[in-house]
Amino acid sequence: MTDDWSEFRPNLNIFGVAKADPGWLYLMRAGELFKIGKTKNPKRRMREALTWSPDIEVIAVKPFWNISTLERMIHEGLSDCWHKGEWFKFIDDDMRDFMVDGFCGFYEKDRDMNSVDFIYWYNGSGMDEFQMERDSRRVSLRRFQRDLADENRNMKLK
Repeated sequence: MTDDWSEFRPNLNIFGVAKADPGWLYLMRAGELFKIGKTKNPKRRMREALTWSPDIEVIAVKPFWNISTLERMIHEGLSDCWHKGEWFKFIDDDMRDFMVDGFCGFYEKDRDMNSVDFIYWYNGSGMDEFQMERDSRRVSLRRFQRDLADENRNMKLK
């Protein structure tokens, strides 16, 4: 889905999508690490990214409503791939391909449709299970990511 706009116009109220916190979510790659973030100014953010790493690859920048919530949901859903900060190292090629292909599949300009499609993509991915697990542990997102990283390291040592 690399089109700019969907022909279908969703009723955001039916899907529970508030027209708040507009912006862009982006996916970048530096070697085997991926950065997932949000921005209100994508051109400035991409310029800034080149100062972190001149070899950084911008994979996709897509418009959404409620970017702070969606970014957090993705970070939470990828907790088992967390590396550091907003950087992730996917556990296998399938997970990486799912994330890259899914993210690239959102529309280039259609904030409304992307925000609705996100609901289906996220819930169908299994990422919501990490949200439920973190809630059951009653810990912060950072604590949950660190705990899972430690658990994964310990499993590899066994």
